[in-house]
Amino acid sequence: MELKKQPETELEYWGAIEALGGFSWRMNHDLSDGRIDDPSGSIDQDIGSARKIQETLVAELTEKFGVIHPKDCPQVEIGQKQPPAPEGKIYYWDWYEKMKKEVYHLEYEAMICSACPFSEGVDKMISLGGVVPCSVFCGMMYHLRAPHICGMTTRSSGDWSDTQLYTEILEKHGKEALVAFFAKEKELEPVKEKTPA
Repeated sequence: MELKKQPETELEYWGAIEALGGFSWRMNHDLSDGRIDDPSGSIDQDIGSARKIQETLVAELTEKFGVIHPKDCPQVEIGQKQPPAPEGKIYYWDWYEKMKKEVYHLEYEAMICSACPFSEGVDKMISLGGVVPCSVFCGMMYHLRAPHICGMTTRSSGDWSDTQLYTEILEKHGKEALVAFFAKEKELEPVKEKTPA
């Protein structure tokens, strides 16, 4: 296993580290539950390779961004706070949480929910680990199929039509909320290619 692209920014590093960790967890989980077989050991090798790449990326953070490697973070008793990181440095898990919040903020602003009055907000999305923070959807949505289309109106949920969604916004939150929702829809809607006449 190898990276297709070397990360450059902190967000890219966070995304790569997170993806590699997710891959390792999922494969281990599926192997231990018997959902997949690995008679040749190739999956086990891929997991080991993913972990090595992850370790390399974490080590690179120290040099590039002043992130203190987890093994170098001070050990404290349970319930005790770590001392402040040296100036210009940040402990790995503090960095990790900071990047996670930044990623969720970017994801939230890039979807229609950020302008929807039924959304419980980005802080709720962060606390739920990336779940779409909809107060009216019965269940959990982890992503929208298209960021400009409300999950309540998708074919898979089928709870509301577009008209019902707009009516609910207007009746419960007023005209300004509906105008803001329409503006966000337009901002996020993919540009349709014009075909020559």
